[in-house]
Amino acid sequence: MRSLFPIALVSLCLFSCSSTPTGSSSGGGSGPLPPDTLAPPAKADGFQLSATTKAQPGEEIWKCIISDLPTTSFYDVNHVESVQNDAMHHMDIAALVFVGADIAPGEHDCAPLYEKYPDLMEEGMTIYASQHGKQEIKLPEGTSANLPPALRIMHEMHFVNTTSEPVTVFSKVNIYRYPKEKVTSNIWGFAVRDRNINLPPQSEQTEWTRCVMNEDVDVLFITSHTHQLARKTTINTFDGKTTGPQIFENTAWQSPNLLSFTDKPMHVTKGTGFEFSCFYKNSTDAEVKWGFKSTDEMCQIALVFTPGNSSAKCDVVETSDGVLPD
Repeated sequence: MRSLFPIALVSLCLFSCSSTPTGSSSGGGSGPLPPDTLAPPAKADGFQLSATTKAQPGEEIWKCIISDLPTTSFYDVNHVESVQNDAMHHMDIAALVFVGADIAPGEHDCAPLYEKYPDLMEEGMTIYASQHGKQEIKLPEGTSANLPPALRIMHEMHFVNTTSEPVTVFSKVNIYRYPKEKVTSNIWGFAVRDRNINLPPQSEQTEWTRCVMNEDVDVLFITSHTHQLARKTTINTFDGKTTGPQIFENTAWQSPNLLSFTDKPMHVTKGTGFEFSCFYKNSTDAEVKWGFKSTDEMCQIALVFTPGNSSAKCDVVETSDGVLPD
């Protein structure tokens, strides 16, 4: 999945660059954040994207709400904040401009959409994503994400209701306008994922992937995404031949931390990149493979960088199991 604003992929988990996010993603229910805790900005200052649905007791839901951005011209964004259920598995907002799918506005079950339109995985362009009850992101001064006008979007919410009561599942995202005359650079981003995951019953396993950039970039954010069998995720630098120092570690699969380089961007030259590793412990009696459900697994990282060149990518050159992406 492509990315336009700070991500974590389809399912990227970003938190405030200046403060610690509130709440925990490990419990059930709607948590301490009611749907009215984030007032929309004044029309001149920005707009709010809002989605609400219902999860019955013990139900896992994956809903995609299709709508169009309320913009009539290109819109520069430097600041975003959001609230949602503390127990949200993931929420993301993706643009459908590259997908080639004419999906009608309204609420849809996500699984049939992804089955009918497989390009949603690789060609959906993530505008924003979160796994935290409350978060706020500000890009460096002069840096913006540039949103096209009247963009058709998909507001995706994945939630598991572990309680014995119905839960109102909600997501509110405030997107604030940034003055065009202040913009000196734009951002871009993407996710790199390992989709060849096969975890035997009652096993421990490590999956790693190495990728190198196809052009120079200055990284602003980097994060990871897995599901509950991942005990730890690490990211190291990679010079194209040798694995370098570890720069990232996450042991809380439900709320991965965000590594920020907004004060001093991390320069990554063409031909160098990253190695990311996911350490799993499958204590179940079933084989677990890659997939979207909370009972499946994932192993991926997400990067946000300048300059905002959509041609930039981190090409996978080696994996622990020898399987490279198509």
